[in-house]
Amino acid sequence: MANELASSTSPYLRAHADNPVDWRMWTKDNLAEAARRDVPLLVSIGYSTCHWCHVMAHESFEDEAIARVINENFLPIKIDREELPDIDSYYMNALQAMRGQGGWPMTIFATPEGSPFYAGTYFPPAPRGNLPAFTQVLAAVSQSWMERRDEVTEMTKRLDRGLADMASAVSDALPAEAASQLLSAEELDSAAESLLDSYDPAWGGFGKAPKFPPLMNLMQLLATFVRLGGTTSAREGGLAPGKVDRVGADGHLEGELVLDCLIAVRSTFARIASGGMRDQVRGGIARYSVDRQWFVPHFEKMLYDNALYLRAAVQWAKVERALNPDSKWLALAEREVTDTANFLNADMSDGDRFIAALDADSLNADGVLEEGAAYVVTPEEFAEVGQEGLLQLVESPAGAELSGNVIAAIRIIDWLGMDEVPFDEEHPAPWATSATAAQRSGLRELLEQRSQPARDEKTITEWNSLAVTALAEAALYTGSTGDADATSDAGASADTDASVSWGSAAVHLWDAMLARFGDSGPRVDGDSDVSAGGASSDSRLNVRRSFTGDTPGPGQAGLADWAQFITAGITVRQLPGASVQVSDLVSLSATMFADFTAEGETLEVFDSMGDEILSVRASDPVDNTVPSGRSAAAEVALLLAELGVDSSVGNGPTASLAVGGDSSAGTAEAEDLSTGGLLELRDRLLGVYRALAGRAPRGCGHALWQSERALSPVRVATRNAELSGFAARHPAVTLLTTSTGVPGVSGSEVEVPEGTAIVCRGTQCSLPVATVGELLEQLDGF
Repeated sequence: MANELASSTSPYLRAHADNPVDWRMWTKDNLAEAARRDVPLLVSIGYSTCHWCHVMAHESFEDEAIARVINENFLPIKIDREELPDIDSYYMNALQAMRGQGGWPMTIFATPEGSPFYAGTYFPPAPRGNLPAFTQVLAAVSQSWMERRDEVTEMTKRLDRGLADMASAVSDALPAEAASQLLSAEELDSAAESLLDSYDPAWGGFGKAPKFPPLMNLMQLLATFVRLGGTTSAREGGLAPGKVDRVGADGHLEGELVLDCLIAVRSTFARIASGGMRDQVRGGIARYSVDRQWFVPHFEKMLYDNALYLRAAVQWAKVERALNPDSKWLALAEREVTDTANFLNADMSDGDRFIAALDADSLNADGVLEEGAAYVVTPEEFAEVGQEGLLQLVESPAGAELSGNVIAAIRIIDWLGMDEVPFDEEHPAPWATSATAAQRSGLRELLEQRSQPARDEKTITEWNSLAVTALAEAALYTGSTGDADATSDAGASADTDASVSWGSAAVHLWDAMLARFGDSGPRVDGDSDVSAGGASSDSRLNVRRSFTGDTPGPGQAGLADWAQFITAGITVRQLPGASVQVSDLVSLSATMFADFTAEGETLEVFDSMGDEILSVRASDPVDNTVPSGRSAAAEVALLLAELGVDSSVGNGPTASLAVGGDSSAGTAEAEDLSTGGLLELRDRLLGVYRALAGRAPRGCGHALWQSERALSPVRVATRNAELSGFAARHPAVTLLTTSTGVPGVSGSEVEVPEGTAIVCRGTQCSLPVATVGELLEQLDGF
């Protein structure tokens, strides 16, 4: 008979519903049962695309004898880390404190109150190397619980205190004045230099294998390059045309920070884009590369990785277009934009939402689950497709256990570095040849005949929003028409149909999120007045962490969910035809800042609303696989300030805002959401990264990118399609608007004359300009 997980909203949990283990979900009632039985909890945490989670499930959780030991001596609880990230974070901190490292599957033994006292990751069914058998672990833990309870209790008390202290460790390490100031240009230069110290000149990226795509750090380095004058220097002749195109071809740094930022970005993108971690047939990237060369992936595809890859590729394309619109580098950047956006739309969308992930494992020809079975190809199969195009098979010791070879496009690297190979309409990029098109078509047909990886159909609000933002940014970039030569550039791939498709999808997906949160609870009416005395919490959107279909998951939305949702709305608002209201964005932001921040000597930031069982509210500033809640909230403050919300506060719909519950506990009542208040909040959110920027820049890439943008945010106000299109491709532009958001001498907002654009930095705005050339001059020199 199926256990309790059969009714879960998580595909990962439902996959364990028929285990002989009597799995339960994370509820107060289940923990109370453990207390009544006087048994410890066995908390198993994983996610649907976790390869070793599947392995441990097959080896241990499907074994009747092991299940009997678990059921008799423990209260087993299964958690999907993607549905309950705050619980996962708490236990991951405990695991790392005990073992020095973490990972999934996570295996936690805890008291009935949830306090951990022993932890590990994967345990085999029989001793293997340094790993004990899972049955040995179960026996030892059970014995300790029965015979050494005092020691267990003392251990949990020490660990609980330590985990509580960890929550504010970074903030407490900074004096209040340092934590409230934005990082300076000099500090950001130092952070970039520190990051480049770990750069791999031979293969791109940072550090050694396994290699994860450092997408947020790449956006940081691109912003540093622009701030240091890299793009304007190239246009003004500081970099010779031949020189700027050759920079980065061999991957080696030159010792000049502005150039080294560009070299590291180019080399890393080129290696990823040409390797096996990047799906050369369907587009998109896998989770990480097992080897240093980006050849052999761990094959699961996560929504957040591909959303961040698309955002980073768009930023890269903007820089390359500013340097040389005819370059091979731009062609490669735009290839990555196009293929990734199309992959998201085709393979990871589900009507009005994106799914969470595609599994690494699928059934092989023998009907056995095998990692990479849907992607690898034998030399014989590849020979039938043809070997005349760009694509080829790669061999790597990291792929020795695979049943075939990984497909890569490593000749792209040679092409980028060969000055003698022309690149124009008569000499297309190697991926654009008819021979490569035939290879891709043949390989796609071959691979589509195989069993496909399982899809994790959950919708995670944070990841869904990241993908909407990325798709909107791709649409803004590819749909721009401001460059008179854009459609004729050999390196350009601006496709009006694709842009319209991506833009329409982004608008539809954001509207669907807004409607879903209204359907799952009381709805904020952004167009109706709110009473002067403020509104109660039952007038707010019920933002959830996840949905499966239209059923909300068990977790409340955390700070990252709220922040990415709002950022998606701000980004979508820049698209033609979008109907996102500033009043909605202000109301949502007020709720978010009130619920997840609190005043202290320094600004306290919480990642979650807290759990009814665990009392600690997580507060982790580190940008890991996705931006931290804190740095994501900083992006909201940055972008919302650029919208010029002062004109909304005190007038009409946003005169008073529902901030949810007791507004005195938060920092963001309506009057605080003036431009000045938002800028102060932005700086306080980012100031804490002063402690991490120089020492651990790889752990705060998104925060450093926002800090770079915050030094000199630029918005372009225009209703002219040509000028808006040009601005969308300029690397210095932070936001596109239709109005300046700045009061004029008369007190009313400075108007943008028809057919013109105005460039603003803060409250300083240019005179109206009417041509692309004049706009470029303002963006470069204003």
